[in-house]
Amino acid sequence: MEKAELLVELGAEEIPASVLESAANQFADALVSLLGEQRLSSGQRTVWYTPRRLVVGIHDIPTRQEDLSETITGPPKSVAFGPDGNPTKAALAFAQKLGVPLSRMKISQTPKGEYLTCVRRLGGQRTAQLLQELVPAAIARIKFPKTMYWSRDRFRFARPLRWILAIYRNRVLKFRIGDIVSSRFTAGHRFIGRPRLTATSLDSLREVLRANGVLVDPAERLKVIVDGLSREAAKSGGRLVTDEELLKTVVNLNECPAVICGSFDPQFLDLPQEILITVMREHQKYFSLVDQEGKLLPFFLAVINVDTERREEIRKGHERVLKARLADAAFFWRMDRKSKLEERMESLRNVLFQEKLGSYYDKTQRLLELLPAVAKMADSPELANDLQAAGRLCKCDLVTEMVREFTDLQGVVGGLYGRAEGYPESVWRAVYEHYQPKSTNSPSPGTRAGALLALTDRLDTVCGCFSIGLIPTGSGDPLAVRRQGNGILKIILDQRMRVSLRRLMDLSLKTYMTDWDDIALELHKFFEGRLRFLLEEMGYSYDCMNAGLSAGFDDPLDAVERVRALQDMRKADDFVALASSFKRIQNILNQAGSFDGELNASILSESAERALWENYLRILPEVQSAVRQHDYVRALRVMASMRQSVDRFFNEVLVMAEDQAMKRNRLLLLRELARLFSAVGDISEIVREG
Repeated sequence: MEKAELLVELGAEEIPASVLESAANQFADALVSLLGEQRLSSGQRTVWYTPRRLVVGIHDIPTRQEDLSETITGPPKSVAFGPDGNPTKAALAFAQKLGVPLSRMKISQTPKGEYLTCVRRLGGQRTAQLLQELVPAAIARIKFPKTMYWSRDRFRFARPLRWILAIYRNRVLKFRIGDIVSSRFTAGHRFIGRPRLTATSLDSLREVLRANGVLVDPAERLKVIVDGLSREAAKSGGRLVTDEELLKTVVNLNECPAVICGSFDPQFLDLPQEILITVMREHQKYFSLVDQEGKLLPFFLAVINVDTERREEIRKGHERVLKARLADAAFFWRMDRKSKLEERMESLRNVLFQEKLGSYYDKTQRLLELLPAVAKMADSPELANDLQAAGRLCKCDLVTEMVREFTDLQGVVGGLYGRAEGYPESVWRAVYEHYQPKSTNSPSPGTRAGALLALTDRLDTVCGCFSIGLIPTGSGDPLAVRRQGNGILKIILDQRMRVSLRRLMDLSLKTYMTDWDDIALELHKFFEGRLRFLLEEMGYSYDCMNAGLSAGFDDPLDAVERVRALQDMRKADDFVALASSFKRIQNILNQAGSFDGELNASILSESAERALWENYLRILPEVQSAVRQHDYVRALRVMASMRQSVDRFFNEVLVMAEDQAMKRNRLLLLRELARLFSAVGDISEIVREG
């Protein structure tokens, strides 16, 4: 069947950089999904985007639907035909309804008996005709965090649409969205391109836009920017401060990117470089440069939206704007330092944390109550005093001018002010780090004190939210409780803390209520979900997760070590065979029902069962020792060494013997094996690969 390419470009006012990639991929996903619903296959897809356009190309779409055959069931044979074999009114009505002669129908056997049936063939529609409805439907499926009405029919989109290019088989697909009628026209760069251009394919669109100042492929813009940053950094004698998130942002902010290098007054280098970098990054989207020792240089790199001969004029304009921004930051630094950080704690009474959980002053008091106990639980009681000092300071920067202006610097600013006031490094750095990690891919606090403060802060938030019913759902998580839960677990794992989640929960929940068992159960389910999420992010398979977590996860580090060991061992033939045998053991024990007592080795009559019992006794101490040392790979290897004796037992011994004493003794033997094999997890969950 003939196939053709679909090309759709949605032209709009500048779409926010943070949603561009998601919107373009949503559009492509919706198109592919809708095509599939209409029995239309599709080939490779191309997704491009710039601030002013979303482009999707889908290759190898058949030019018409496949024909469809469907079997329609009518009345039962006994109703469709009389005793004389002639059709009844029911059969004639069925034929008339379908518009098909009765002679083309037949009696078919169905699960309910014999019925009159008709096979009807429906011819496929032309794809171009279907796409006139499918493309608008796909556009309507694009979701944005915020949308606006921009046309008289109240169609919502992130920004007003200005044009729609829609081509299939080199012809325009005609439809209307709001006030915009689809066409074969696109537009070049807002300042250096022609406002009306023609394209009939992906290739022609890319070339005509390139000739008019637009690099429509984000991968191409990324290369231009990376090359430009490297070139300008080398010219200045500096090294680029790596910032993948900012790089992604500037790719999505520009259609024709070019990199320029500017400078600022070296006197501003007296400010902490974290503040300078944040001012340049957050407000101006500038990249910073450092020397070989990591010290900030008085230069910045800016990505501009047009490669022009007026670079010098543009550079001076950026320098003027940055000078004003840095002057503001220097002013905030001076003003904030007129008051001691701890003196600001009373002002936290006026800063709401959560309506039912109180102010940040209340949160601080809870942290001060929790921190010594958490430090003791994490085998770090010597940090109790430092943590109390850090706990008093950690939220005080929320009422500084610097954080009001640069919210991303909360915590960091508190740490910097603490350092300037002469607090010990263990104190000010804990404050500095306590908002880390900000995601599962970002670093955790580098110090033990910082990690314990960060963990306790998140613990208070999560337990507090659960205590008032603010439990995250699929549609809402206003206080980012999932992210806070991820952070708790990531800190525990990165710091290799051996702590009890239940004891941590109990410590925190008792600052909110007197009876919390039901809430603790909800939190147990929550943390299991968060741990599974992290394990999936780490690349562990579902069967190993299920196996490892079956033995519990109250000690998250221990649980992850078990899952890791199972993953390491899952390809070993002996271990996979043992996992299969363990599943057989569990099935036998489940079918046997309840039984009690102790195994009597003297009545093990078969040599295979005696060999299995002796092998069990031989490896038991070694497995127990390995488990105590959290050396689960060694424990599993020792267990796997029993494969031959287990296989021999099942080949030569009848477990469910007629002699009841013998049967019960063999079941007790299997119970001991099951307990041993469960020390690391439920290995019956392990699935043989391939």
